[in-house]
Order: sequence, then C-alpha cells, then structure tokens
Amino acid sequence: MNKIKKYSIATSVFMLIFFSANTFAYKFEFITVSDVVSETKKKYSSLKSYQANFTIISDKGGKRITQTGVLKFKSSDKLLMEFSTPSRQKLVSNGQMMWIYIPSMNVVAEQDLTFESGLFTSGSEAGLNRLFSKYHYRFASKEEPETINDGSKQYTLVLKQKETRGGYKTINLWISEDYFIKRAEGLTSSGKKIEITLSDIKTDVDFPNALFKFDIPASARIIKNPMLSEE
Repeated sequence: MNKIKKYSIATSVFMLIFFSANTFAYKFEFITVSDVVSETKKKYSSLKSYQANFTIISDKGGKRITQTGVLKFKSSDKLLMEFSTPSRQKLVSNGQMMWIYIPSMNVVAEQDLTFESGLFTSGSEAGLNRLFSKYHYRFASKEEPETINDGSKQYTLVLKQKETRGGYKTINLWISEDYFIKRAEGLTSSGKKIEITLSDIKTDVDFPNALFKFDIPASARIIKNPMLSEE
C-alpha cells in the first residue's frame, strides 16, 4: 500500500513538473501583437541601409495601375525610389521633405513630411513610430504567424486610425519572421487602395548621401504638399 502511495506521489510530482515546465515554455514562446510591433521597430532602428525591388498597385473604382522599380533607404529617413514603370519617375526624401518627380507631366510634388504620409514613410524607425502611434493595431487572425506558399512564416497586422483624418483609414502589414515589412496595403476613405510589395531585400548597402538629394528641374511645375488630401 505504501509503495502504491509513494508511486502515486512520485508520479504526481513528475507530471506536475512536466506540465508546469511545458506551460512556462508555452508562455515564453507566446508572441503578442505588441511584441511584433516592438521587434519590428527594433529591426528598423538597427538597419543602416537596405535596398529592395518594389511593386506598387493602386486601385480605385476598378481602375488599376501597377508601378515597379528599386527602393533604396539609408538611416535615418533617407529614401530613393527609382521607377522602371513608369520610366524615369522618381521619389526622393531627405527625411524632412519628399519630392515625387513625374517627367511625363513635368511636375514635381513637394511634400513636407511633418504630415503623416502613411505607407511611403513607414519603412524607417521614425516612420514606424509615427505610424503605430496614430493607429490601433491587432493580428489579422488567431493563428499568427501563418505559413505562406514558400514555407516561410509571416505576421499579418491590421491597423485602424485612432482618429478620423486624411490618409489611410486602414492599413494591413505583412511582416516576416525576421521582422521585415514585406508588404503593406492601405485603404483611404474614398475607396482607393494602394498595395506595396518588397522583394529581393538587401541590407547594409553602402549608399552615398548625395544619392538622396534632389534638384528640381527649372522648367518643372511644383505642387506643394499634395498629401494633405486624403490620397
């Protein structure tokens, strides 16, 4: 009888330790949406530079436009997007000001970046801090991260504006397991949807500062702060 009791007690202690250990391990591995946001910010704060191919798809009222090119970023907040489609179009930012050059129209849009410009400035530490401060965020599903077609895993975040204002009322972010934003999709209150996808990402590329300077062509028409509208 005593042997049975001793066996039962020993077994119970073992099972208690086993399940407790697994419970603690589960809690340790559990990742919240706040953890993902924090790690993503940390990732971008550690990046000195990166380069990626980009595809931008805009859709409004069934009219779909696709743009492609190469994106180059240098800490902090320097950005260059050189478009192959449409040819020679360019977006340049020094962190305080952004210029969008549209050669086919001989127009330069000059944007003060003190205004929150959503998807186009979220690929930096400062841009992410602004973004997550102005939006509520949550996971898109209960099963995060999810496995995608190539076998890798990603987190999907849904962001919603805290206050109704111009810009994107909702934003979806797809974030890789190494906390890099691979895709972003924004929707304005007018129903315009813009999706940005990054591929072939390279980090710590040596870019000279002069690459992020833009001289406005003398004959170009300048449009000030076009992003003050909801688009």
